[in-house]
Amino acid sequence: MNSRERNGGQKPTKRLRLDGRIKDVLLLAVLALVLVFAAWKIFAQEDSETVATATPLSETEEKISRLLEEIDGVGEASVMINETEDGVKSAVVVCEGANNLQVMMDIREAVAAALGTEEKSVKIYLKKE
Repeated sequence: MNSRERNGGQKPTKRLRLDGRIKDVLLLAVLALVLVFAAWKIFAQEDSETVATATPLSETEEKISRLLEEIDGVGEASVMINETEDGVKSAVVVCEGANNLQVMMDIREAVAAALGTEEKSVKIYLKKE
């Protein structure tokens, strides 16, 4: 008895078979997707230690800006504070008087004292005209 007779005279059905190469390609594609996802989870997550201030200007930033503008030679000043869960990480000051070394030293000292951080974590830049 042949296969046609077993199936009642119908043609035998073809079974889908994946040969070895297609299996290998599919396995590699799945592994590549898993690798990409793992890399994304590791490298694309936000650093949990650093939480930059998202508001335009915090009350502290405004207070320090006003304080700095009272120091002789500073001129107009803007301050941005970068905080972590442990406290202040760094501060950036942009002001008109940053081209004077003594003014820069005064700014660095004042900001560090106001924030309770180290002077080396205060960066000062000259404001464009």
